[in-house]
Amino acid sequence: MTPDEKLRRERLGIPDGAERVLFFAEASHWDPNWLFTSDEYYRWRIRRILDGALRELAQEPRRIYSVECIFFLKMYWDRNPDKQTAIRDLVNAGRLRLYGSGVTTPDVIIPETEALLRDYLLGQEWLRRNGMTQEPRVAYFPDDFGMGAGLPSVLRALGVDYCAVTRIDGMHFGGSDYRPKKLYPFPGSSAETLLKTERTLDFVWRGPDGAEVLAHFCAFTYGQGDFIDLKGVWKWMGLRLGLTRRDPVHVARRIAGYVGQLAPFARTPYMFCPIGFDFVSPIRGLAGMLDRYNELTYPTTGVWATLAGFDDYLALVDCHRAKLPVLALDPNPYFMGFYASRPEMKQRCKRLAQKLIVAERLGLAAETQAGRETAATWEKELGPAWETLAVSNHHDYITGTAPDRVWRKEQRPWLVDGEALADRTLAKIVAACPTPPPAPDPTPPRWSLANGRLRVDGDFYSLEFDERVGGCLTNWVDRQSGRELLVGLGADLILYEDSGGLWRMGCEFRGGAWRELMSSSLGRATIRARETSGLLVVECESQIEGRVWLRRFWLRNDSPIVRLQTAAALGRRRSAAIRFAFDFRPQSLWMDVPGGVVNRPLHRHFEPTFWAAQNFAHVCAGDGWGLAAAFFAPGSIAANETGAVEWVIGRNATRERAFGFLPLAGHPARGVVDEEQTLDCAFWPTAAGGWRANRLPETAAQALRPSWIDPRQPNLGAAADALVVAQGAGASVAAVKRADRGDGWIVRLFAFGAEPAETRLTVADRPVFVAWRCDARERDLEPLIVENGSVRVPMHAGIETVRLLLAGGPN
Repeated sequence: MTPDEKLRRERLGIPDGAERVLFFAEASHWDPNWLFTSDEYYRWRIRRILDGALRELAQEPRRIYSVECIFFLKMYWDRNPDKQTAIRDLVNAGRLRLYGSGVTTPDVIIPETEALLRDYLLGQEWLRRNGMTQEPRVAYFPDDFGMGAGLPSVLRALGVDYCAVTRIDGMHFGGSDYRPKKLYPFPGSSAETLLKTERTLDFVWRGPDGAEVLAHFCAFTYGQGDFIDLKGVWKWMGLRLGLTRRDPVHVARRIAGYVGQLAPFARTPYMFCPIGFDFVSPIRGLAGMLDRYNELTYPTTGVWATLAGFDDYLALVDCHRAKLPVLALDPNPYFMGFYASRPEMKQRCKRLAQKLIVAERLGLAAETQAGRETAATWEKELGPAWETLAVSNHHDYITGTAPDRVWRKEQRPWLVDGEALADRTLAKIVAACPTPPPAPDPTPPRWSLANGRLRVDGDFYSLEFDERVGGCLTNWVDRQSGRELLVGLGADLILYEDSGGLWRMGCEFRGGAWRELMSSSLGRATIRARETSGLLVVECESQIEGRVWLRRFWLRNDSPIVRLQTAAALGRRRSAAIRFAFDFRPQSLWMDVPGGVVNRPLHRHFEPTFWAAQNFAHVCAGDGWGLAAAFFAPGSIAANETGAVEWVIGRNATRERAFGFLPLAGHPARGVVDEEQTLDCAFWPTAAGGWRANRLPETAAQALRPSWIDPRQPNLGAAADALVVAQGAGASVAAVKRADRGDGWIVRLFAFGAEPAETRLTVADRPVFVAWRCDARERDLEPLIVENGSVRVPMHAGIETVRLLLAGGPN
């Protein structure tokens, strides 16, 4: 036993002779707005839970109670000023323990990477402003529907060392399927890797850029220990079905059961049993129950039970890190339907994030003309919109898995108000900030429309659309190689019967239905073409199930990119996709996710397998050819070996139903999207060299800017990019803001997938005189070398954060 391990055990009261230790960490899982609104949850459960937690902490001085995120703690703090001193003291003493500094427990698949980083920064800053000194080293994800493969990179950027996950691909979770439990874990899944191959719940999780965190898999759910005081079958939302039992015999029996589950997967002396399913109350007298167990039962079992924090558990496991496997897991797909549920939600979140990031950069650029006081006013005005964005990260918010009532009553109005606020402030900033003049109009490609066929000839491609096959592409020749890219039709609209719901597609669960019903190519379409602002705009209008479906293409002569917007109102229990039949054989899918770029197989667990792409996807063939696609939310793409590539353009799958009538208990929310759904995307062929050689992150961002389809609009993105420039290492500047913590400007750099190298940062018209590398919670880590007013930044990982102090003006 190392001195560090011995000291940690002494602090927790664990005897030297205890060869096995069972950690209980008590919390309660709180969703800001899932089945109910945030105020309803607060009035019905949160107030009572936190009142009870404070009471239990006062009665048992050694007790620890954990809080997952800041959202409801902040609400309780604001509404109970008489308890603020007690809360502050408990947080600073480590007895009210934080499972993370996030405003929420966010989904980590769909939100923008910068939005996730701000989530944890905003929560940390709220703590700091109110005199609470905890800076959690952990992040807790008990209920996310799959985990992003780049999460270790995001956490490393935040200065987080430990994390816990529950819902990973291939695991069994009650109420989610009618498959027999014996079929789990799925072959080839992350759950199988941990439970059968490695036989461990603790592992070192490595991200795409090599960043590592120590992780724990809650294989027996995040409420495994909830029944330590109950003999029964139900404990949820304050409801209990069973008999309360706190006697030593019952507690010993429960602990023996937990040890029986956990011990086969413990490579260290330590086992973790989480307490805290959805909105459960604190367990009365929990510390005393465990004390009695240790006094009466530990001498015979050799298992010591302790009540502590999850961070205490992993800090002790970390002392045995060499015993743990290092795994580059991609714990997906767990559910696939939520990738595209409620597309308006996802598009509003993305627009809000992009507007806020641009506004911050342009506000700094305009500060010289407008003055520091005016710039500070802009920053203050943007604050509530950033808070809205952070809350929208939540795993039952941006995922679209709340019922219609909550979406319409709270979630959508928050996003509408947040975007309106961002628009008002951005307009003030743009008025004070010189922006580059609009680019000259490009030259449209040559085109002709005759006999229902539209032929388009540009410098990069030759295309043909045909009304007789639903307005689909019948030819697509890449002029650089002379190669015909299609073996069948392109941009065909496909309608599916989908018995899934907000969480899942019908192809994901036993008894579900996912069946192709019809396609636009089976009927005739109307094609219209016109030139505007140097572009050719092509509209293809089809009728499917009595509804109008529109595809609108924008084509430029100076680019191989095809911009596309689809619009359709779907009937209920329907999903729709757009499909291409390519003359190459896809072998893999590369795509960006929060925290990095990952390579995914064409098939995993479900047929078809849809994957969530944040901004771009690259479908790669063995001969180096491929297709790049960019999405303005949501991105949900599938491909197979025959050359078929498709992505979801809309879903109106109301609620999961198996065998036509059986509900899935784990998916209680119902959602209807009867209104028109739109998807903005772009696609283009790629040559050999992969996503990095084809500069897909930069190209995808440019392809989806409004100025691409309307060159006369001011290119605010380009103006914002000019404020701070990164040269070298494949790095790009993702955000520039004034520091919340300390002085100066904060610059966020992304270099996903690049090898460790060095980049150089330069600020337009202002030399840098001091710089530090820091984390995304703005804690300084090390000084950086400044030469001739620019900064040398070693890119140790895919996400780096830098603090700059500038000469010649306020910081």
